[in-house]
Amino acid sequence: MPIIHTYEFWDYIIDEPQTVLYQIKEGLTFKEFDFDTRSYKLHKFYQIIGKYLDDEIIRFPAGLSKYIREKLGLQIEYKEKPFKEYTRKEVLDIVNEIPKLNPKFEIRDYQIDAVLASLNNFSSLISATVGSGKTSIMSMVCKILSDDFILIMNGNNFILQQIYDRLTSIGVTNISWNPSKDPDYSKKIVLINTKLSDSKLNSQDQDYIEFLNKINTLIWDEAHHVQALTSFEPLFYTNSDNLHHIIGYSGSPFRNPDKVYKNLEDFITIAILGEPAFTYDMADTIADGNIAQPYSYFINFANRPGWVPAGMEDNYFMQYRSNIVYNKARNKAGMAMLRFLNQNNIKTLASFNNIKPGQNMLKELKENGVDGLFICGDNTIYEWKPNKKGKLKLETRSGTTEDVKAALHDGYNIIVGSSVLDEGVDLSEFQAVVLFSAGKTCISNIQRIGRASRKRVHGQNVSLVIDFKDINGYYIFQDHYEKRKAMMKKCGVLNIENVQEFMALVEELGKDNAKN
Repeated sequence: MPIIHTYEFWDYIIDEPQTVLYQIKEGLTFKEFDFDTRSYKLHKFYQIIGKYLDDEIIRFPAGLSKYIREKLGLQIEYKEKPFKEYTRKEVLDIVNEIPKLNPKFEIRDYQIDAVLASLNNFSSLISATVGSGKTSIMSMVCKILSDDFILIMNGNNFILQQIYDRLTSIGVTNISWNPSKDPDYSKKIVLINTKLSDSKLNSQDQDYIEFLNKINTLIWDEAHHVQALTSFEPLFYTNSDNLHHIIGYSGSPFRNPDKVYKNLEDFITIAILGEPAFTYDMADTIADGNIAQPYSYFINFANRPGWVPAGMEDNYFMQYRSNIVYNKARNKAGMAMLRFLNQNNIKTLASFNNIKPGQNMLKELKENGVDGLFICGDNTIYEWKPNKKGKLKLETRSGTTEDVKAALHDGYNIIVGSSVLDEGVDLSEFQAVVLFSAGKTCISNIQRIGRASRKRVHGQNVSLVIDFKDINGYYIFQDHYEKRKAMMKKCGVLNIENVQEFMALVEELGKDNAKN
């Protein structure tokens, strides 16, 4: 019973009895804990790809070959599809020319390893954390594959703009990127927002579908989002004879790195891209000095279980709203921390999952004489400003990361951000992040820590991660707190338990900032 590996997106089992189809379905069914019902539920991954399973041909995403082979005890018969295999010398011959075009472009040895992993596999997942230079790795790949038709996808226009700027800075041309216009499909490289891609496929935009049919390389940036149908649906429109590379880049590809086959989202990521072909984690970047050394402090605040309506005591989202989002004691403690950081001139990102409480905190900061911005969506900036009568009014404008940088340079120390700033956005000015959002997922927390951990050019190469001891409320949030703390330790974050010691570090960094 061989699996025929085709070096395409799909792997096949051909002419096998119905029992094998049943085994495949059983193998793609697993249990996952449902926090809403506080019970385990069955996830049937085969239902997602079920339309590709029938009595004669069983096919499934190639990344699942290893999983299914081990489940069923199958052997592999390789049917090789020829493609060019790059040597280290060939890569270096091309990329060593880049610093002549952009003297600030740094090429590191491990980045060359990541480039080779990207090029020498049909599908490859590159797990490279904050500070590793994922955009540089991606741009080197695009430089080498300059003759390919390439589609680059991301759900954040800020990040797409960064990719475009990096590509053009190293001499890559023939690119289509403009968030306010439709892509130009005559170009070799097209950058597209995943939401726009989904819209075009829903409307069966023939120009886009024709471009998908001819692409040679499909790249997902922030590939931990690949499990969404809006991300991987474009694969169904590609031509396997043209497609040479499927590549995903992420600093934290899995929600549960220790049990990637036990979580539906992680399962889909592996199905599309396989297990990581290259890994450079946060502990590596800290050890190599490529990011600031993060220090964590968990605020201990007076808390008690939040009130929820009768009958909703076991509803996770109601408990989250009560114990986290609108927890007055928690928010008051966080507000005091933001004021303290501002007093010491520490550029800080306050990370929220919910817009309204973030706006409310921004207003309270303004009332206490602290200027700040709130940024959410693709390019929406909020700021509280006094009207003619002196009453604060929430003003809205469209903006970019350059506007945020300008505000930070103009004396604004506090930026309140929704998830749009959680990942990928290159704002090296932040030296601290306050995690109001809670949660436990490895992806979101590593990404948020990364916003404040860019390598410091002046002063100490140190960053601050401020979180909360959610220990007296709903039991799940204590579990989340403990998992966040353990995750940070595993990633190389050094924890400070003593508040006086933490305050002394903040004041020391503030003095360094004043000197520089």
